[in-house]
Amino acid sequence: MIAKKTWREIRVMVLVYMLILELLAIPVILLWPDIYADLQRSTLLRNMGIDWLKRIGEGVGNRDSDIAFINWAAVMLFFRSTNLVGLAAAVLVGTGLFARERESQTFEFLLARPVSRGSILWQKFWPCALGVTVPIFLVNASAIFWSHCIDYDLPRWELFLASLHAAVYVLCFLAFTTWISVLSRVQAHVAFWVGGFTIVQIGIYLTQRIRQWSLFRLADFEWYGPIMTGNTPRWEMFDPIRGHGFTTYLLLATLLFYGLAWRALHRAEL
Repeated sequence: MIAKKTWREIRVMVLVYMLILELLAIPVILLWPDIYADLQRSTLLRNMGIDWLKRIGEGVGNRDSDIAFINWAAVMLFFRSTNLVGLAAAVLVGTGLFARERESQTFEFLLARPVSRGSILWQKFWPCALGVTVPIFLVNASAIFWSHCIDYDLPRWELFLASLHAAVYVLCFLAFTTWISVLSRVQAHVAFWVGGFTIVQIGIYLTQRIRQWSLFRLADFEWYGPIMTGNTPRWEMFDPIRGHGFTTYLLLATLLFYGLAWRALHRAEL
């Protein structure tokens, strides 16, 4: 019952979220031939002094148009859309999970139900988790069709691996937002703290010397590009000993934030 109520509350947001992802994907794919021609004539990105922008320029401006297109998809489908729209959706969906219950004065009624608090957390969390992750796979799968319309192809397995990492990345932010929502009494406070944290992380990412300390470093073009082009095997995504293991770190962080939310909910007073 709690899961159904949660889904009814977020289903419109999820549909709009998926529509936005799709609308962002279609034009950048269909317009690729013209964009690629412009990139071949321009050296702006490749000559910039900012390393990560330079690497993006080199990737999307590759002399091999097929490789350039794959890198373009890594930038537009993941580095842009997931990092912006996906994180925004996770924060918007997670903000009101529990803070809204306090604002509407139904929090005490929710905790007084004859189910455990752990079950309450799970039944509110999993519909949101599916709502923010499934659209990533669906929209990126549709990108295969749109790429065929311009006689290009996207590698299916690599696209799935990149989508999986993107989904875990968004899920991590959802778990973090859920934890803050359990702790907060007002939705605006949740948005303030999570939004402030995200802005700080973006600022760190855009500062070259401290960029490696930003969470956005775990999901930028330098990570998605090699995955999409097949240069990052799946074991390196999950093995933090022999490889970077970024996906594993995000999974562990998701479990940590979920555990903190569970602990905070169990300590909450009626």
